[in-house]
Amino acid sequence: LFIYYLCATFLLFVASFLVIYTAEDIENNWLYNIFYFITICVLSYYFYQILNNKIKKYIVIFLLIINVILFIFYDLILGLFYHGFNEHAYAICFISIVVYALLYFDQLLRNVSEQNILYEFNFWLVSGYLLYFLGCFIIILFYKSVGVDDRGSIWSLQNIILFLSSVVTLMGYLRIPSKKSF
Repeated sequence: LFIYYLCATFLLFVASFLVIYTAEDIENNWLYNIFYFITICVLSYYFYQILNNKIKKYIVIFLLIINVILFIFYDLILGLFYHGFNEHAYAICFISIVVYALLYFDQLLRNVSEQNILYEFNFWLVSGYLLYFLGCFIIILFYKSVGVDDRGSIWSLQNIILFLSSVVTLMGYLRIPSKKSF
């Protein structure tokens, strides 16, 4: 996950650099398309690692393959990498991650133990992912149906959901007791 966040930060840096230091108005669809591809690959790998059931792992692989095929088809074959935004591909990516999160919670419910799940970082991280990607899934479905003037409000709502999911993850991290070495 560290590498994922490092790549995302690098992409944002490059995009900011291009916006600041180029006088021309450039499209940033390539940034969203790279970010979509990195997100589905890294989070598929992450959920593949934390899920312990073979059927659930096959579901992760299946959804990853669907997302990679969509990326190849829309961005490489149809040539929308630089000049297109396909909300349906993003919606499938987001709902795939929601399915991953639900598979994780199903795993927790099926494998109840004496250990408190509130002390597991994965629980809090997946809870934040569920909140964020479910909200983004709903937002992306209605993105094209609203007027251009209201799209800024939609992205503001998406940023609020991102903030709330980050708060959930941070609260979970702070709640987990640290191991003190003597």
